[in-house]
Amino acid sequence: MTSVFADAASRSVPRLTLAAGTDASFTLGSSWTAPRWTAPEWTRRRLSGARATLVKTVVIAAAVTAILAGVVTVTHVPTATSTTSSAADFAPAASTVPTMTATQFTTAFAGDLSAAATTLGAMSATQVATLWTEFTPGYRALLMTGFPAIIGNLEGVAYTDRATANVSRLAGLLADTEATYRSMTTGADQVDGETASSALATTLSRLEAIKLLVERYSPTAAATRLQPEYLVSLQAAGSGPPRVAVAVGDVDVATYVTVLVPGMNSSALELDDYLRGAKRIQTASPDSAVILWIGAHSPSALEVPSNDRAIEGAPLLAAVLAGYDAFRTARGLASQLSVVAHSYGTATASLALASADYHVDNFVMLGSAGIPTTVSIDDLHVPVSRVYASQASADTLAGLGQVLSGRANPAVSSWGATVFGSDGLTLGDGERLGAVNGHNAVGSDNSDDKGKYLGPATESLYAIQRIVTGKSYAVPDITSPTAARPSAAGVASDVTASSPSATAAALVSTP
Repeated sequence: MTSVFADAASRSVPRLTLAAGTDASFTLGSSWTAPRWTAPEWTRRRLSGARATLVKTVVIAAAVTAILAGVVTVTHVPTATSTTSSAADFAPAASTVPTMTATQFTTAFAGDLSAAATTLGAMSATQVATLWTEFTPGYRALLMTGFPAIIGNLEGVAYTDRATANVSRLAGLLADTEATYRSMTTGADQVDGETASSALATTLSRLEAIKLLVERYSPTAAATRLQPEYLVSLQAAGSGPPRVAVAVGDVDVATYVTVLVPGMNSSALELDDYLRGAKRIQTASPDSAVILWIGAHSPSALEVPSNDRAIEGAPLLAAVLAGYDAFRTARGLASQLSVVAHSYGTATASLALASADYHVDNFVMLGSAGIPTTVSIDDLHVPVSRVYASQASADTLAGLGQVLSGRANPAVSSWGATVFGSDGLTLGDGERLGAVNGHNAVGSDNSDDKGKYLGPATESLYAIQRIVTGKSYAVPDITSPTAARPSAAGVASDVTASSPSATAAALVSTP
């Protein structure tokens, strides 16, 4: 949780006024100029690290108290959706469009670019990936320019091309959202009624999220960024913050690709914070890329005991995994694909992985809020020895999520995953890896990231960086029910190679 907007929809909105004749024009790449409406101070300030953590703790505690007191009833009976669904139902639907060569396709839709884009949208990722490599640069440019909302979210299209299409939409989305906000406030001194206040807060959160995207992906920001970023998905339907996916590093050519799946209360409003964690993972190798996927509606604290949000999100995540698998096959890329999920994201990811074989090489679960009992380690289509879990001793919320939901804890030996530590240790060269001191993957700013699962110099981050770059043998403090503990020599060789100051075995002691 990093922004007060994360819970804006549940707050009553104070008086908001808008000056007549507001000029909301904006040019992508220019500096942001706030429209001349006056909003309350809480809509324009970020929470401090300590305060943000306190707010999240209070929200979760209140939710848990309500559940335990019976004010909110939680049942573990499957929903109507899940009772009629099998894991395979979460897999992308088969295409009904016949497969064509690029020449056949462009001939069939000559003079009708709209029909061409619509047809591409109905094709499978495999069909799209093959065609996209065969299209001429000019034809690809026409599709990207004319139909960015389709091409920017189309699995199988080159990720850099998707980002170009998505960024081109931001200025228009900003103008539209500003217009919507003005229409909700013009002519009224105060917004009355709970429904109207909630709708206004939702629109305000959308405006803040789009403003963040505009600022982050302006040409000026892109030019000064040390690690390249690509807005590879921009799903803007609805009234709240857009659902997005952002790649750190060039997915088009990366040898190691990781999909990062956050948990509860994650949205585009928390993009800055989760990207800090994604960037730390990406620094494991210059040949790596991390896709931060915030492509589904995450649950609130009250929704965590239910599987409903995981059931909604699983098909969307499955499409992303299938899309990358099709893309690398069409390009002939010999890459590794990993999924790293945190908290409730582990439930979503497990259902997605169980739906079909996307040739995922590694699956890492951090502070899991529980895996649906319908999914076992053998269902994941991931080599069993490459399924990992970690839960810090200080992470009490993960265990609470498991208990309240009735979902399984993947960090217990009976579940079958390889378990690595998150409680901190000292490496053989004397380097100290920090402990995870709670449940969060990241904090509200760089300093607040300390002690989080994806925080700097934590034992969990150290392990993740090695797992996703094919060096799981170098993960310290690891216990596998299916494989022997890595030898000290193997660990030492990796640490020596990755850290010039390393001179001895990686693991010698725990706190």
